[in-house]
Amino acid sequence: MLRISCACFLIIFLTVGLSVYHRKAEADAAQASNHRINSTDGAEMVYISPGTFLMGSDAAELDQIWRKFNWPEDWKQHTKSEQPAHQVRVDGFWMYRRNVTVAQYRKFCAATKRAMPPAPSWGWDDAYPIVNVSWEDAKAYCKWAGGRLPYEAEWEYAARGGNTGLNGSARTVFVWGDDYPRNKVANLADTSFKQAKVYHPNYSIFEQYDDGYTYAAPVGLFLPNGFGLYDMAGNVLQWCEDWYDKEYYGDSPAANPHGASRGELRVLRGGAFDTIPAITRISRRLGNRPDIHHDEKGFRCVQER
Repeated sequence: MLRISCACFLIIFLTVGLSVYHRKAEADAAQASNHRINSTDGAEMVYISPGTFLMGSDAAELDQIWRKFNWPEDWKQHTKSEQPAHQVRVDGFWMYRRNVTVAQYRKFCAATKRAMPPAPSWGWDDAYPIVNVSWEDAKAYCKWAGGRLPYEAEWEYAARGGNTGLNGSARTVFVWGDDYPRNKVANLADTSFKQAKVYHPNYSIFEQYDDGYTYAAPVGLFLPNGFGLYDMAGNVLQWCEDWYDKEYYGDSPAANPHGASRGELRVLRGGAFDTIPAITRISRRLGNRPDIHHDEKGFRCVQER
């Protein structure tokens, strides 16, 4: 009887063990199919499946957000370009999990005989995001790496991490949720950045929050979003492919919008270590000249296949 019991136990043990092994193998295979490495610069990429989401904002939603956070009413004038909220469908694409780093950009400069941009005040550190790059610099890097800059619709879809805002799906103000953070979720304009008030008396920060960094932080330091993407809020602003047009959402295509056909400014998204909370919202659009460079501006690349 003991021998039979031991045999039964062994069979059960092996069956359970094999089941766990197969489940892990399936999970690993699924993850592998959703991730890949760009052989040119070593960047880890995530596949963002095609889908439809609610892009931008509407006036009633913005009124509610402003009341909740008691932000100055005059800030709302800068939200016209993100209205109206509208459904957008995007095709699938591969996106860098992290912003392009100093180390990766240094490799690009060596390969293309370019000079590194001016170092920021905190100096160059290989693990940090490259900054002080213009839109033109970012575009050249992505082309060298076999990709391109993300279109603005792709960026917002990716930043929402699967929360489409449709059919009962969540639609959050920030990448991490609807409230000011208490845990370390991103590199934001926090309590350590209060010296900014010396230069900007009305400057707003994420009160009662300290992420441990006054300026930029290493890429991928904070938790990723639902798609496994890091730093889709804060750290550095991210250049997008599109021309910036304040009126574009009024007649934007419903599928794969690529921005205005011409303009003077290029789109920036995501907020930075020094941007006020209203700018760090997922829907917020910014534009700047494509030749400008600054220590709060970086980028990531995408590939279509």
